[in-house]
Amino acid sequence: MEYIDSIFYRKINPSDFKKLYDIDKPATGGGQTYLEAAGIDSEDLENFLSLGEKSVSPLPNETRCIYTINAYVLGQRTNVSTKLEFAPRGGRNNYRISRQTKRLKHPAWGTDNGFPKPNIGVDNEYTSEGGFEGIIDNLIIFILRTSYNKYYAGFINTESLPDNWSQGIGLNNIFSDERRGVLRLIDYNILFKDISDNPFGNLVTTSNHSEDAIVELRKAGGSNTLLYGVPGSGKSHTIKTEYCNEPEKMERVVFHPDYTYSDFVGQILPKVNEERITYEFTPGPFTKLLEKAYNDPRRDYYLIIEEINRGNAPAIFGEVFQLLDRDDEGTSEYGISNSEVAEIVYDNNSSLVTLPSNFSLLATMNTSDQNVFTLDTAFQRRWNMRMIENDVESAEHANETILDTTITWKNFNRVINHQILEKNIGISSAEDKRLGAYFIGPMDLVFDPKQDDEGLDDSIRRQAVINNNRFSEKVLKYLWDDVFKFSRSSIFVEHYLSLEQLIKEFNNSRGEERFSIFKSEISVQFTT
Repeated sequence: MEYIDSIFYRKINPSDFKKLYDIDKPATGGGQTYLEAAGIDSEDLENFLSLGEKSVSPLPNETRCIYTINAYVLGQRTNVSTKLEFAPRGGRNNYRISRQTKRLKHPAWGTDNGFPKPNIGVDNEYTSEGGFEGIIDNLIIFILRTSYNKYYAGFINTESLPDNWSQGIGLNNIFSDERRGVLRLIDYNILFKDISDNPFGNLVTTSNHSEDAIVELRKAGGSNTLLYGVPGSGKSHTIKTEYCNEPEKMERVVFHPDYTYSDFVGQILPKVNEERITYEFTPGPFTKLLEKAYNDPRRDYYLIIEEINRGNAPAIFGEVFQLLDRDDEGTSEYGISNSEVAEIVYDNNSSLVTLPSNFSLLATMNTSDQNVFTLDTAFQRRWNMRMIENDVESAEHANETILDTTITWKNFNRVINHQILEKNIGISSAEDKRLGAYFIGPMDLVFDPKQDDEGLDDSIRRQAVINNNRFSEKVLKYLWDDVFKFSRSSIFVEHYLSLEQLIKEFNNSRGEERFSIFKSEISVQFTT
């Protein structure tokens, strides 16, 4: 069955109506051709449009996307849809509906579909005289989104909620205040009817926290996955490429020794309002994402926890720890009582809090850092453990040469990691000290020749020096200070007595001479 998921609506004002009928256009041509979507929460609008096609905005410094949806004309019952483009406004917070002129507007808002027309003037053309009074006083355009991932465009021209529309589910908001917004209806099973004057079919109301109403819509498969491996093995890269790279569907946090339950879940903070101090619950990233996932059942949401063992994870999770036990669908087997979180997520502070099946947790952990905060067995068993193999062969910069040498990152990585394992036989953590494939990035390998060009400005040369020192100050420092801290002479030439001396020698050398800091039996392997 096809249900109504949400509805975008906007009252038409005189300026909009002029654009829809090319009235009072400048004599020289041009003029605005779009309808404003101002005054509507951008996040709500982006979620509503998320089933459409996204493209990069051509506006400079604009990070928001253009959304293009295919919308059918409500009530026509055809297989023909028409594109509607929502583009971000430059320098503003809102979006606009592009190209809504007399010739290009969506057919749902055309006269052939019964859309109101302006008066005819003395020149037998549409006129704005009278300000369209009595024509657009209550004219509202809307777009429905359904559970079948379809959009339907229509309009209504009435002062209040029609008697034959579903009552008691918030549709009256369309006819009150500024008459614009996005109304989400997923807490109800509202059957969709392809009828222009009343698309709302039979209704079964449910409590705010009843999963029964939307179980048919909610995606399954929520899980807790902990990705672990050596530093730089590509854990965050794996999350980006295999799980999620859409900011609107994720929250990312980094655990550290000072990170707390209040930071993670939320806390009650004072708020000054008209010289009065009140105390309100401010949700943390966990609660914010839980609310999104609960209210948007057909999309997967991901809470990403970087460096999970650098904070006291059991203390940070608190009672949320109980929610990590999931059933086969991915929903929490047990609920917890937390009135503040329940009020934010369900608008009902007495509801039990659970993780829905479209809410996943992804955590990363460097195996070399296990001694920071130990994750106990009870905590770990609630996660799917996934080892990220240290596969330098597959890294995009594997065959890039290191600075001005002929030595590739792949060969250097292979030789050094072999030495780490060989020189530390019997040490259980040796394999965790290896250089990850992404321990450095492609830009850390690039040599900037401007460093040696004495004809250039000093500031340019200094920047080139900084660029060229990235490799040594990341890799050599790690090897000296950490991996071979107690056996430096096993890999480096013995006369280097300090890290400063070692790095200076590497940076001041050129070509393969840079690697003369390593023992000859090791450096010779870099080119084989």
